[in-house]
Amino acid sequence: MIKAVFFDLDETLCDSDTAWNIAVTETFQRLCEREPNVSEAAITEAWTAVHQKLFQHLNAGKCSMAEVRDRRFGCLFKELNLPIDSAMEELSDFFCSRYLTGLRLYEDVTALEELQAYHVGIITNGAHDDHTDSQLSKVRHLGLSERIQSLTISGEIGVRKPNLEIFKVACERADVLPEEAIFVGDSVQNDVVGANRAGITSVLINRKSDVLTPKTADEQPDYAISNLHDVLSCFGYLGKEPQ
Repeated sequence: MIKAVFFDLDETLCDSDTAWNIAVTETFQRLCEREPNVSEAAITEAWTAVHQKLFQHLNAGKCSMAEVRDRRFGCLFKELNLPIDSAMEELSDFFCSRYLTGLRLYEDVTALEELQAYHVGIITNGAHDDHTDSQLSKVRHLGLSERIQSLTISGEIGVRKPNLEIFKVACERADVLPEEAIFVGDSVQNDVVGANRAGITSVLINRKSDVLTPKTADEQPDYAISNLHDVLSCFGYLGKEPQ
């Protein structure tokens, strides 16, 4: 019997991709205005290379998401042979602030109101500090703090999805067993695989109607939906109290 419903944050509850792309575009424009000899194509190439390196270190456990965030503009300026100065810090601050203000909840997040009889939580990868660009700040900015009962962030736990530990901690905080929980997310590798391995019912939200071709049993979600309002109907609990 289901007692808790957990959600991923980015691209599940909020449109972070659009906010990220807007922040990138406006930040690159500012950098081009400051450094007219540096093309936007060169900035884009350097930005991509920097993130690839930083995320390789992140995935290898050599740094945290907060460190990725704090290093990316310094690495970008080095890649472009630009001086590391106050302008770099200002650009980093602008990017983080613009990203946060650009975030929007998906309209179907109103589905959380249908889940008041359940423990509702968020399990997300990212930073846990008070920086503008952290998952904690995003949850607060989006007004989600008042709509959930628990928030489990990888930066706090020390491991990232799909590691089982982060799901285990979330279940302990909700005082439920894994088999009493479901997890809704948009990523097969992070969300579906992690939930399946943790023994939690996995629900893939497929907003873009992408064709799903699981390569392993772990990549096969228990349910696939295109709208958050369909979460409860997966289990036949729509409109019913948990027993």
